[in-house]
Amino acid sequence: MANAIPNFPKPENSPFVSFAKGTKERELLEKEIAYLRHPALTPPTLPLWINGPIKKNETRPCIVPHDHQRLLGHYSVASEEDVHNAIKTVLGARDKWMQLPWFWRLNIFRKAAELLEKKHLYEMVAAVMEDYSKNPFEAFIDVQELIDFWRFNAWYAYELYKNQPDSDNGSFNMLDYRPLEGFVFAIPPNNFVAIEGNLPTAPLIMGNVVIVKPSSDVVYSFHMVLRILLEAGLPKDVMAVLQGDSGLIGNIVLNHKMLAGIHFTGGTDTFKAIRWQVAQNEHNGLYKNFVRIAGETGGKDPIIVYDDHDPVQTAAGIVVGGFGAQGRKCSATSRVYMTPKMWQIDVKPHLYKFMDQIRVGDVADFKNYMGAIINEREFKKIVGYIERARHAEKYDKTNFEFPVQKHGVEEIYGGEHKGEQIANNNGYFIRPMVIVTRHYPDGIYETMVEEIFGPVVTICLLPKESFENGKVLKICDKTSDYALTGAIQTNDIYQFCEALEDLKDNCGNIYDWKTTGAMVNRQPFSGARMSGTNSKVGWWLNLLNWTSPRTIGMTFVKPNHFAPSYLDRE
Repeated sequence: MANAIPNFPKPENSPFVSFAKGTKERELLEKEIAYLRHPALTPPTLPLWINGPIKKNETRPCIVPHDHQRLLGHYSVASEEDVHNAIKTVLGARDKWMQLPWFWRLNIFRKAAELLEKKHLYEMVAAVMEDYSKNPFEAFIDVQELIDFWRFNAWYAYELYKNQPDSDNGSFNMLDYRPLEGFVFAIPPNNFVAIEGNLPTAPLIMGNVVIVKPSSDVVYSFHMVLRILLEAGLPKDVMAVLQGDSGLIGNIVLNHKMLAGIHFTGGTDTFKAIRWQVAQNEHNGLYKNFVRIAGETGGKDPIIVYDDHDPVQTAAGIVVGGFGAQGRKCSATSRVYMTPKMWQIDVKPHLYKFMDQIRVGDVADFKNYMGAIINEREFKKIVGYIERARHAEKYDKTNFEFPVQKHGVEEIYGGEHKGEQIANNNGYFIRPMVIVTRHYPDGIYETMVEEIFGPVVTICLLPKESFENGKVLKICDKTSDYALTGAIQTNDIYQFCEALEDLKDNCGNIYDWKTTGAMVNRQPFSGARMSGTNSKVGWWLNLLNWTSPRTIGMTFVKPNHFAPSYLDRE
C-alpha cells in the first residue's frame, strides 16, 4: 500500500474553443456530427449498468429533438428486479470503494477530465448538440463545465482532506471525512450534460456509492459520460445506471432503508414530492440515517435595468440570457424591469433587431442560434403561455404576494411556433418571444411569476420613480417564489450596492449584465427559496453534503485518576 502524501496541483478552467469558421476545431466538430448522422451508422442499444452492461428486451428510443425522423439509439428499461439488484450491487461495493486510498480515487476523476478534454471533446460536443439540440457554443460550454466539475471537485476533496483540527505535543486530533452510510441517489435533468455528469460523481468523489437515473430525454449523452468514467478507471460496481420509469425506480430507491443522500436537479414539484416522501419515511423510522438532500429546481431570473445602462448591452444580455439554449436553463433571463422610456426609445429597437437576426433550426447548421425544445410536453407548456399572451386569455392564480393579473399584455413580439417562419425540420421549434406588461396595483401578469423554461422573456415597465425610490427592488423580490439568479444593470455603484442589499435573499447568483454563465471555481452556482437548497455546485461546499466527518482524538499520557487539580484530596 502506498504511504505517500501526494500533492495535487490547483487546476485551471478548461480553455474555451470557439469553433469559428475556418478553424481546425470547427473541422473536427463537423466531422463528428457527420459521423453521428451517417446513414450507415446503426443506432446502438444502450444497456443498464449494474456491475456491467445489462441489455433488456424492453427499449425506448433516443430521439433527436430537432429531427424526430432520426434516432441516436435505444435505451434499455429497468424492471423492479433491476432496481433491487442495482442497490444490492453498489452497497456490496461500498466498503472496498471507501477504503481505497483517497489519491487513487480522486485521480480517476482527474483522468476523466483529461480524457474528456483531450480525447473525447469533439465527440461529446457533437453528442450534446444532437441529444440536447444545443448550438456549438452552448454545447461546448456545457461539456467544458463537466471537465471543470471533475477537475475541481477532485481538488476540492483534496483540500478538504487537508483541512484538519489542531493537535499539540500531548495529543493527536484528526477529522476523518467518511462517506455517507448507505448509497446516494442522483437524479439529473434534461438540459445540461454537466449536471448529468456532476450529480452522480460529486458523491463518488467523496467515496460514496451511487444509483443514478438519467433523464429519459438524454440517455445517449449520459452513456458517453459513463464510458469516459469507466475508461478513467471507475470500478464497475460503485455506480449503477438505471433508465426507465421515474415512478417505478424512484419508489423503490426512496423506500430503501440504506438511502443516505439525494443529489437532484429538476422541477420544483418533483423535488417537493421527493422531500415529502423522504420526510414521511424518516418519521416512520425507515432509514438508518437522516437523508442528506441537495437539490436545485427552478428560477424566474430577473434583470433590473436602470436608465443609465447601455441599451445595446442590455439587449444583448436579454438575448444571451433569455434565448440561449432555447431558454432551457434554470438561470435563463425571464423577467426584465425597466422604465417605459428605456424600453420604447433605447432598448426595444436593438432587442427586436437582435431577435430578427436569430435563426431557429438544425443546430448542425452553424447559421442557427437556437435549436428545438426537448420534448412535446415542454413544447406544449411553453406554447400555452405564448397563446394566452397572444390572445390575452384570462388567467387567475393568487398564491403569490402580488395576485396574478387576468389581463395586462401591452405588446408581444415573436413566439412563432408553426408555419413558414419556423424551421421545416420534424421537431418542436419556437422562435424567441417578448411580452411587455406593467405592474398594476391589483396584480401582475402570469409570465412575470411562473417559470416557463423556454424562450419567453417578459418586460415589465415601471415608472422612473420606482427606480429612484427602490420600489422596483421590492416588487422584484416579492413577485416570484424563486431565488436563483439575477442581474443589476447600472453604471452607478450606489444603485448597484442598494440593489444588492435589497435583493440579498432573492438571488443565489447575481451579476451586472446577464443572469446566466456561472463557471466552476469562479461563480459557485445555486439558489434558495423554491430554487433549491443552495448547495453551491462548482465549489467545495457542495462536497460537504456527501461526507459524514468523524473526529478522532488520541491522548498520549492518560491520567491515572479522575480528580482535577483543584480538588483537595485527603
